[in-house]
Amino acid sequence: MRASMSSATSDQHRATEHNPLGVRAIDHLEFYVDDVEKWADFHEEKLGLYRRAHGDASTGLEGRRAIVSGQGRVTFLFAEAQGESEKAQQIRAFVDKHGCGVHDIAFRVDDVAHALREAEARGATVIRPLDDQEGFTAGSIAAYGDTIHTFIHRQNTRTFAPSYVDAAGGVEADDIHIMMIDHVVANVERMEEWVRFYDEVFGFEETAHFDINTGRSSLMSKVVGDTDGYIRLPINEPSSSNSQIQEFLDEFNGPGVQHIALLTSNIIRSVNTMRERGVDFLPVPDTYYDTLLDRVGEIHESVESLQSAKILVDRDRVDGYLLQLFTRPVFERPTLFYEIIQRHGNSVGFGEGNFQALFEAIEREQELRGSL
Repeated sequence: MRASMSSATSDQHRATEHNPLGVRAIDHLEFYVDDVEKWADFHEEKLGLYRRAHGDASTGLEGRRAIVSGQGRVTFLFAEAQGESEKAQQIRAFVDKHGCGVHDIAFRVDDVAHALREAEARGATVIRPLDDQEGFTAGSIAAYGDTIHTFIHRQNTRTFAPSYVDAAGGVEADDIHIMMIDHVVANVERMEEWVRFYDEVFGFEETAHFDINTGRSSLMSKVVGDTDGYIRLPINEPSSSNSQIQEFLDEFNGPGVQHIALLTSNIIRSVNTMRERGVDFLPVPDTYYDTLLDRVGEIHESVESLQSAKILVDRDRVDGYLLQLFTRPVFERPTLFYEIIQRHGNSVGFGEGNFQALFEAIEREQELRGSL
């Protein structure tokens, strides 16, 4: 750890005109939950994650019991309130208001002090000042709703964070192959405000936009991200009062993370294994596959194997296509869900060709809940 983060010169972090904060990647997502063991176990048993670390009062962690689970470059932190400290009250208030959900999209940076200073200068609100201890440096800014972004830098330490104890080591090998977070989707009331926030504060560019209308409901979406394509953050806004985005905002009581896309190297095996373990996916009608090859052209997988696993396909480039499938909402409220995605070639899209089928499937779920 450098003796003084504030003394770092400009060539000690990767900040550039297009990456003014020096953001390198998503470090982890932190979930505030009502039962840390239950939800860590769910993600480990159903989605193939592994226990990596834990912390609580006995390890010096204030106000919460926490479990770190992950696979590949995916790291999820689950935290449940413990005791009556300010931190515990914050977690309880979040869960009472929103239900279980993502509180923090944390980014790995080269220089936390620089990232905080630059973010604040660009209009962000710092909610956790620079904290430097045991080779671990962090600080946080506010984002949409009760979501935050923590900037993290680790120096000469492999521990997740201070007051966490690493789990027993082992090879992370499973029939579910999760590589990394492909994208994280937000639902907000005012999309343009947050597109502008990520542009002005992070230097993230708008890379795509969609206006989706099924005839029954509609929404607007824009995608922002870094120039390298490692961080992709679609942002949705409802454009009808009965859209799935509005239902999320009503159920979550404000803006928040709608879904997390997990990139896999073998979606057929991963999805089949998840389904065997009890993961609930949105249904796909068999008629979707009748003209699949006419729509997407030649692909490596057989139509039969895709139809059996109920996987959607979309070609977004001549030399690239993607495979994807969506779970039903994971927590008690109909809010957060997962997307399992595999990319071939130079695929960079989000399944635009599947939007009609996807949103009609979601609308069928809304009908069952009586919200459409």
